[in-house]
Amino acid sequence: MSTGRTSDIEEHGRSAIGDRPPVALGYVRRYPWMKEIEFEILQRRLADVASQHGRTLGTVHIEKQRTEPRAFAALLTELKDLPSPAVIVPSKTHLGRWDLPDSKYAELRQATGAEVIVADGFP
Repeated sequence: MSTGRTSDIEEHGRSAIGDRPPVALGYVRRYPWMKEIEFEILQRRLADVASQHGRTLGTVHIEKQRTEPRAFAALLTELKDLPSPAVIVPSKTHLGRWDLPDSKYAELRQATGAEVIVADGFP
């Protein structure tokens, strides 16, 4: 039966089905010296921060130096499809210098308008 709605998403970005929290995506620059256990802890921290902000952690886009900027481009594409776009990063440095107009941070904000949430305490 149709309710006349064109979307499951309400104004606040919550799903009308089950009142699920909106999704936040992750973006991490994985440095060569990071051990697997450190990376796993970092991903759990991103999920915790998402929850603290009333969101669910979705895809974590992982950028490795040899593949840059492939993961960032995928992040931008996925953010454009979210009704309430947000990205969680371990620290500001994962998006470059925030004060530069050609930084990843500036590009992300301009291209998607996404909220950027920083989970401080990580490299």
